[in-house]
Amino acid sequence: MEKDSFITIKSASEAIYKEKGSKFLSFAIPINSEDEADEIRKKIKKKYYDATHVVYAFRIGYDGKIFRAADDGEPSGSSGIPVLNQMRSAEITNVIVLVVRYFGGTKLGIPGLINAYGTAAAMALNAAEKIEQFIVETVCVSTSYNNVNFVMRIVKENNLKILEMDGSEKCNIKIEVRKNLVDKIVDSLNANGKIVI
Repeated sequence: MEKDSFITIKSASEAIYKEKGSKFLSFAIPINSEDEADEIRKKIKKKYYDATHVVYAFRIGYDGKIFRAADDGEPSGSSGIPVLNQMRSAEITNVIVLVVRYFGGTKLGIPGLINAYGTAAAMALNAAEKIEQFIVETVCVSTSYNNVNFVMRIVKENNLKILEMDGSEKCNIKIEVRKNLVDKIVDSLNANGKIVI
């Protein structure tokens, strides 16, 4: 069966990690688009304008195939990728993780940076409540008013969500259905042969 769900976080979380005088503030925030990620990144950068670096990474989509990572002046591959790898290892998507660094006077070296940024990202992700979200599709039903009770029974039995319901001569109903259940629901609705989908 094809995967029809993904893990994300319910709400924003944050953590603080300290290493050799440097302070790393990390934030994990749920997102649904690249534009949203960009807005959050700009807000954090503005809020922590005095920070040495504001590193970030995000993943979007049920398979996490839309992603980006940025080192913000740290050595290439030393910060953004370790943050992204924490999301990958946690199998979390639709999230942006930002790590704000205040330099403490001691250089950490590339291995130290990889560890510090990865640890800070993991701490913010671990502080967040994980939730499972389902990939859904919209099923549009057009039926006579005589069949509305039948449709409502299927909606209730399968815990479906009605998005819209209207009509004059016929009743038109838009139903949100979990992707893996679409065929089953369509078969159930067509069982009496009077439902048009």
